[in-house]
Amino acid sequence: MTVAAAPPGRAIVDLGADATVLEAAARVAVTQPGQDVALVVATGAPIARNAVFLDVLKRRAKDRRLVFVSSDARARSLAASVHLRAFASLAALERHELDSTERLGEARRAALATIAAVGPRGGMSFGRGLAVFAALVAAGAILMAVVAPQATVVVAPATSPVGPYEYDLRAGPNGDITDAQTQRGDVTTKFSATATGSRLKEVRAVGVEQFSNTTTNDIRVPKGTIVQTSDGIRFQTTEEKTLPRSGLFPILFISRLTISIEAVDTGPRGNVAANKITRSPTTDYTVTNLVETLGGESKKIWMVTQTDYDNAVKNGDAELQKAGDALVPNWQKQATNRTVYGTVVKRTTITPASDVVGKDAGEEPAVGSFELTVSGTATAYSVPSAEPRATALNRLGKEVPDKAIDMGSAAKVDLVIGPTVADDGVHWRVRARSLQYARPDGALTAALAGRSFDEIARITSARGFDYRGVETWPAWWPRLPVLDSRITIRAQPAVDASGSP
Repeated sequence: MTVAAAPPGRAIVDLGADATVLEAAARVAVTQPGQDVALVVATGAPIARNAVFLDVLKRRAKDRRLVFVSSDARARSLAASVHLRAFASLAALERHELDSTERLGEARRAALATIAAVGPRGGMSFGRGLAVFAALVAAGAILMAVVAPQATVVVAPATSPVGPYEYDLRAGPNGDITDAQTQRGDVTTKFSATATGSRLKEVRAVGVEQFSNTTTNDIRVPKGTIVQTSDGIRFQTTEEKTLPRSGLFPILFISRLTISIEAVDTGPRGNVAANKITRSPTTDYTVTNLVETLGGESKKIWMVTQTDYDNAVKNGDAELQKAGDALVPNWQKQATNRTVYGTVVKRTTITPASDVVGKDAGEEPAVGSFELTVSGTATAYSVPSAEPRATALNRLGKEVPDKAIDMGSAAKVDLVIGPTVADDGVHWRVRARSLQYARPDGALTAALAGRSFDEIARITSARGFDYRGVETWPAWWPRLPVLDSRITIRAQPAVDASGSP
């Protein structure tokens, strides 16, 4: 038989004259899923003696596309009977020259009946009929042997540590955790700040002075007339008055009047006791203060500077943050099975500098202070309560895609940093670890198909399972079924093979 080079993308499986259905299935199983597979069968090979064998092989191929290549017309006829495209050679396959056996004619029917001979009168001889009957019985027995047996293999996955791995996770727009809901609210608060600027408040002492005329003439006392104490504390009149004359006849009387005065100098020194302001600028009258003078003082008045305002604005963001954080408990009460993280606060308005800079802010002994009003918007994020644990374990599972991850008590997720809230969401750095174990799948049943019981422990162990036993039907059947679809894997709880992480 001429063997041509295989076209790209097609696998060639060349079976020898002794090839069985199990050997053919094993050779096909190593090809790529979904690939075209050309099965080259030698004349007389056991696999080509019965259509049942070819049907079993076709089922084992799954999604692979089998074509049958053989120079044996009878073998091609059997292949066509189970809907396998048959070609006389690889060259014919390349030219897409379908064999005549593709048509369901008398030749195929004869082949299915093991090509029984016809007698001289067109009837089948007794010997030939008996041979056909025996062949059908044998085929039925083989079919039952392939299809009927079933087995359940009991295994326990062996576990091993996976991790720890660290991940940076974010819940927010386009983040790792997409189910994050945004909460927003407007906030306004007032707060006090310290004023460090100052000025002096200087006030003159005030009182009244009694003038006594020592002459018999009227005396004009102009505004600004100076009187003083014996130690030189000066006062001046704040109004102009005329002091009436004093009289000698018919009796002696002294003319007196009072005039308002204030200290010339500011400060508390102008506060003097009664009858201390006795010096006048002339001998025409005498003076004295019948009551003490009061009100003279020198005080520090606090004022708001630009620096005070700038520092207050910086603190205003912190005060606004407190107001934003105060919204979180109420948002949390409204959330179900979610955790609210926040907040990020953005300032929108604050009392302008022109309203406070240069203004008085109290006087000693009190501390200078002023008040600002700040407003803004607070943003928080509502995240499912299972996060970030769920996403961290999902990421951990991707580290070993061919294994299952224990999501129960063995799974540990620890916070390294966070949670912290930023404009783009909530951030965490987490450390995740757990146990991994193999999953029972079709590859395991395919590897077990047709194997003896002595091979089960080796095959399951190589795939990460602890072999626990096998149940077969019928109970006396000597090996596992040929069809992997007749094998069931029953997994018991995983066993820790190396200690939890």
